[in-house]
Amino acid sequence: MDMSKYKGMFLAEAREHLNNMNQLVLALEKEPGKKEDIDSLFRAAHSIKGMAASMGYQEISELSHKMEDMMDRFRKEEMSITPGATDILLEGIDALEKLVEAVEQDRPADVDITKIIEKIKGFGAQGSGAAAPGLTPVQELPSTGAQPKTTTRPTTTAFNISIEISPDSQAQSVRAFLIIKRIKELGDILSITPSEAEIKNGKFSGRLSAKISTDAARDKIEEAIRGGGEVVSVAFEPIMSQVGAGFKPAPTEPSTAETPNLKTETVKEHELPKVVKVNTSLLDYFVGAIGELIINKSRLHQVSKGIPSKELKDGLNQLDRLVRDLQTQVMSVRMMPIESVTEKFPRVVRDLARKEGKEVNLDIEGQDIELDRSIIEGLGNPLIHLIRNCVDHGIELPDERRALGKALPARISIRASREKDQVSIEVSDDGRGMDPERLKDAAIKKGVITHEEAAEMDNNEALFLTCLPGLSTAKEVSDVSGRGVGMDAVKSAVESMGGGIDIDSRLGEGSTITLKLPLTVAIIQSLLVELAPEIFAIPINRVLRTLEVEREDVKMSQKQKLIDFNGYLIPLLSLRKILGLPSLPAQERFIPVVVTEVRGRVVGLVVDKFLGQQETFIKPLGRPLNKIAGLSGTTVLGNGRTIFLLDMGNLI
Repeated sequence: MDMSKYKGMFLAEAREHLNNMNQLVLALEKEPGKKEDIDSLFRAAHSIKGMAASMGYQEISELSHKMEDMMDRFRKEEMSITPGATDILLEGIDALEKLVEAVEQDRPADVDITKIIEKIKGFGAQGSGAAAPGLTPVQELPSTGAQPKTTTRPTTTAFNISIEISPDSQAQSVRAFLIIKRIKELGDILSITPSEAEIKNGKFSGRLSAKISTDAARDKIEEAIRGGGEVVSVAFEPIMSQVGAGFKPAPTEPSTAETPNLKTETVKEHELPKVVKVNTSLLDYFVGAIGELIINKSRLHQVSKGIPSKELKDGLNQLDRLVRDLQTQVMSVRMMPIESVTEKFPRVVRDLARKEGKEVNLDIEGQDIELDRSIIEGLGNPLIHLIRNCVDHGIELPDERRALGKALPARISIRASREKDQVSIEVSDDGRGMDPERLKDAAIKKGVITHEEAAEMDNNEALFLTCLPGLSTAKEVSDVSGRGVGMDAVKSAVESMGGGIDIDSRLGEGSTITLKLPLTVAIIQSLLVELAPEIFAIPINRVLRTLEVEREDVKMSQKQKLIDFNGYLIPLLSLRKILGLPSLPAQERFIPVVVTEVRGRVVGLVVDKFLGQQETFIKPLGRPLNKIAGLSGTTVLGNGRTIFLLDMGNLI
């Protein structure tokens, strides 16, 4: 059977098991005796071993098998889970991840599993530095030569085997084929229900019955079947054994497997799984199709303005509802929980803290909040940068914290919350905080700002100096941080997704970085503004308010125009001038102003006219337009006109 078509499923499930293993090892590091976690860890390694063996990935199967042996000894309490043991397990998990990545890329893996296997064997032989009483080292025993020779032929046994696959499995038919393949490796299948052809055609309810002839032991058969993954129960019914030319009744030792009552339980025929896996490229196509529907819907509304027809108006309103419902359903399928990004962070913090000699705990809240897949994919690196900064720059060494009267271990927290059509993610620590004056001095030395500009900056503006390229206050450059690229990379990545960033820090108490992100970047609400003859779109989540200011209310200070906003004076800037458009003579009494936030500063942007709010389908810019600062995409209006979406974070 060609197993290559199941490669995608193997990769997805192997990564899921490896993520679980990472989390379980970290949990056991804190609570070594928790039997439930040890059992779960064993089952995850067992599943990876079984799947890899079925697919023919020998290195993955071999390493996971050795790790499984080690975990089995933890289960039997022959060995204790020590920091040395968790280090070996995490090293093994890292190696398995690299092996899985090599499978995905169809290339040889640059991993030497023999060294890790030797560490596992060595730990089994030595325990935590000394052999445990009655502990047998994990190594092959030499032959004594005293084994009696036998000429008895292997016993061939016939079994009826009933197998039930979990109803929650997303690919029951695939599981069935994997199990059939594994059984064939151990013996001959005399009959099977349903047949392979029926399984292939979707006529499979999750239950498989097979009559097999084999010389393999029952426990080995059961292990092979369960290795196919997501098997709920395996029941054996012995038929006859054949030794040489004679027959005898098959052994009837009780099986530890769960035995379902197949005679009384009703089986639904041809029941198909209600959940299927869909390629993400298909979801991208659906979003593109919805976007085109929105554009064409707007065009129909534009054309219908000159046609006085109630039937046409009612039809368009119905179309609006249908498109809105379809959009909601398609976008909901693309949504992913933040947990898919944050699940690896406890391991990241653990490794960084140990490397830096620090004691740190990570708390994560709001992992069930969902964002569009495209945002989730771009969120990992910014959050990793922030966590690295917290551990390296923010958190003090244990002796320093004790001297300051601070609690140990130190705390880093990630909190996600949803506010209407926006998600906020806070990354905070209780470390040393940032010094605004020190940041100003570093910026002056870099030539980024002058002494006069530094004197006029408030603390909030000074904190945003960390987002300038190349600016760092680290005394030493390490492989963790100190090169001045972290916060700049975070800000650029977040703003490229239509989001924003806030920074708050108190010297000696800690820092909080808040990322504000839209739920999706494909279809968003935008404010349309006119800068004759051009029209531009501004993401509505970047608009604090729209104002119409009387010209006589505009103030001047040091050649800078200012207006009052909520009791504060904010700079008034010309969007025409920023975009390089020719200026027009002032005519109207009132000035249309868009109030937004740029680089941590609230500013007012002067436009010619507000054209209203509209749902827009954003298309990415191609080269060379994607190199222009201040532009993040294009959209098409109802009249067919293409306009630019402004990137407010990089506009100034």
